[in-house]
Amino acid sequence: MTPDDISQLLMADINIGIFRRGEWLKQIDLERRYSCTRIKVRNALSYLHSQRLIEHIPNRGYRVPEPNPSREKEIGEVRALLEAHAAADAIERATTADIDKLQSLAEDFRDAAYNGTSFAQMEANRAFHTVLYGFCQNEFLHELILDMRRQGPAAPIGQWQTMAQLQNSTQDHFDIVEAIRQRDLTALRGIIARHITGNLQEIDETGTSETSV
Repeated sequence: MTPDDISQLLMADINIGIFRRGEWLKQIDLERRYSCTRIKVRNALSYLHSQRLIEHIPNRGYRVPEPNPSREKEIGEVRALLEAHAAADAIERATTADIDKLQSLAEDFRDAAYNGTSFAQMEANRAFHTVLYGFCQNEFLHELILDMRRQGPAAPIGQWQTMAQLQNSTQDHFDIVEAIRQRDLTALRGIIARHITGNLQEIDETGTSETSV
C-alpha cells in the first residue's frame, strides 16, 4: 500500500466520520488500521497537510481541522466571485465535445452520489470542477480557484452530510452544463454562485460545516 493509497483511505474515513473534526491522528493507530509502516503513514500525513486537508501542530502531531464556519463562509463568498468571473471563459471556449465531457462527468458524480463511497464522490466532484475551470485563460486565477477550493468549503471534510446536499450538488452540475450548452453566461454565473453560497446558509443555521461544492 502506497502513501497515496493511505491518504485516500484516511480522507474517506474522515468523510464518513471515523475521524472527527478536531481529533488527533495517532500514527500508531493509523499503522494498525491500514496495515502499513510508520514511514508510509508519515508520508501520507505530510501530503495531506501540504494540501491543507489536515492540520499539523508542532510538537503535538496531526489532527482533523476544527470547524471554522465563519472563515469557511468568507472563503466561500470569495470563491463565488472568482468562479463566477472565470465562468465567462467556459462559455467562450467550451466546444461541443467539451460540453459532452462535462455532461459525462456530471453523470459520473450522480452515480457516485447515489451508489459510491465518499471518496468516489470526492473524486468525481474534483474531476468535474477540474475540467470546468480548465477553460480559465488567466493562469493565476485558475491556480487561485483551485487553491481556494482546497482551503474552504470545497475541502472534502464534512461534505455531503445529507442526501439533500448530494441531490442539490448533482442538479447544480447538470444545470452548469446546460447553461454552458445554451451559452447563457448570466445563468451560469448564477448557478455557480448558488452552488457555493447556497450551501453556506446551512453553516449559519446549524453552526457546522456541511457544504457540498
